[in-house]
Amino acid sequence: MKRVIIIHAWWSSPEQHWYQEEKKILEGKGYRVDLPKMPGDQWPKLDDWLKVIGDLKPDENTTIIGHSLGVPAALRFLEGFEGKIDKFFSVAGFAEDLGIEETKSFFEKSFNLENIKEKANKFIILNENKDPYVPLERGRELAKGVMGEFIEVEGNIHFDKMDLNLINSRL
Repeated sequence: MKRVIIIHAWWSSPEQHWYQEEKKILEGKGYRVDLPKMPGDQWPKLDDWLKVIGDLKPDENTTIIGHSLGVPAALRFLEGFEGKIDKFFSVAGFAEDLGIEETKSFFEKSFNLENIKEKANKFIILNENKDPYVPLERGRELAKGVMGEFIEVEGNIHFDKMDLNLINSRL
């Protein structure tokens, strides 16, 4: 069975943004969708997020969609993952420390993008060109590092809302 795991943004929840709408659309298309509440709220810890992702047991039939801090969390998971997933979507994602004290545990070492790029059949990187939190260049760098498709989207709302066809047309 095809499945999707959505890893929400920092200081967020499965009930916010576009997550529930996407879950409903994908379930209507026959996907199993996991949308866990990530722990830590204001002070997230990488190890806690990695446990949640690992407990979901992604496999070759899995697509992971990360939003904002959900992207580096999922990238860290893939870095240590022994298997391979089908697709990885980065929404307002990045693989470098943005200088936010509360999220430092996610960036204690550099990402091994050479390793990570082998862990998914396809990477799709979506970043807004005027995102107030994640510079567009961070998305471009991530796409280059994982040999992924880069999609620049007009906007400045950090994908709080989004055209879900950007994902659904590429599943």
